[in-house]
Amino acid sequence: MTELDLIRLPNGVRIAIDPMPGLETAALGVWQRTGARDETPAQNGVAHLFEHMAFKGAGARDAQAFAEAIENVGGAMNAATGYERTAYYARVVAEHAPFALDLIADILFAPHWAPDDLEKEKGVVAQERGEAFDAADDRVFELHQQHVFKDQALGRPILGEAETLAPVTVDALAAFRDAHMTPDNLVISLAGRFDRDAVLEIVAQRFANLPQRAAPRPAAAHPKAGAITEARKLEQAHLAFSWAAPSAADEKTYAHRLMCEIFGGGMSSRLFQEAREKRGLVYAIDAFVDAYEDAGRLCVYAGCDAKNAAEVVRVSRACLESLAAHGPTDAELARARATAGAQILMGAESPAARAEARAGQVFLRDKLVPFSDIRARMQAVTAAEIRDAAQESLAGPACIAVLGPKAGHGAAAAFQAR
Repeated sequence: MTELDLIRLPNGVRIAIDPMPGLETAALGVWQRTGARDETPAQNGVAHLFEHMAFKGAGARDAQAFAEAIENVGGAMNAATGYERTAYYARVVAEHAPFALDLIADILFAPHWAPDDLEKEKGVVAQERGEAFDAADDRVFELHQQHVFKDQALGRPILGEAETLAPVTVDALAAFRDAHMTPDNLVISLAGRFDRDAVLEIVAQRFANLPQRAAPRPAAAHPKAGAITEARKLEQAHLAFSWAAPSAADEKTYAHRLMCEIFGGGMSSRLFQEAREKRGLVYAIDAFVDAYEDAGRLCVYAGCDAKNAAEVVRVSRACLESLAAHGPTDAELARARATAGAQILMGAESPAARAEARAGQVFLRDKLVPFSDIRARMQAVTAAEIRDAAQESLAGPACIAVLGPKAGHGAAAAFQAR
């Protein structure tokens, strides 16, 4: 069996099947459409803490036995929490794919949640928060996130805060799980080589009886304009700034991603050439599109000497304004198409990347889209669409965060000046 397939259980659970002939391994996981943006202010950090508790034991196994179970078959398992999704995933030899999926089902439906383990994990998360605070390039994006989505769930840290996690109990974890563990929130995704029938048998045993009901949906996102600075004794100023971009499911995202590639996606991009190669203003600078289900941003990160910070944002805006006014050159568009096409093909050769991509397609479009179709759509983007994308970014809310010496904080005012 080599065909891409999307299977729907009667209760609404969806299974993405993506066979890859010639492989001997499988990547698989369960993606849940639940993350930090589903939390209330008082729950901030619960989704991530829930994920941390995943490996404290589940089903008939304690924590050590659970870790040994997946490693006894040569596999690896992990989990990750984002703003919109939580993933539990594994990579195994083909014959052990059903077993790995069964282990993940234990995490979801039969976890071991002991109060003393919960308190230990709160301490581990506190260390994780400290590590993120110490990493300037992480901290500046947290500041930026907080300000773009000020007073919204998307603006609160995924790791939570000490004061919101301290009162969390096992019962609170169970209540959060019960509220969001619904069939329409779950996608099981597999890519590589595996026994389809054996996998679907595990799916039927573990997921088919989940009661059918709708999950609560988070409030709509409303990106805001503004600026925020944080003084820190550092060698460099760290800048994170953004303009508007489409949501992840918007058809315009293809043009915006190619526009981003031309603007600041690589060493040949306008940003890199102007800010680093020609002017020597930065050590590091790049742009990327950060998209959610209902909002998106065209983001730039730069690390530079504080005295250069204001000029870095002026040069960056000038590069985007030039794209908005004149569009790309033929050479830039051809290069961006080639890069995007290569990235799609490279990702398609990774079972883990394919499994994650398929889960995202199901959540965003409720269907599986061949990578060849995505590549064709990228190749069809025109220079006019690139120009329009840059114009749309500039027309939306713009926000900047600056972290580092006060001498670099003038970048915030320079960014807001027109």
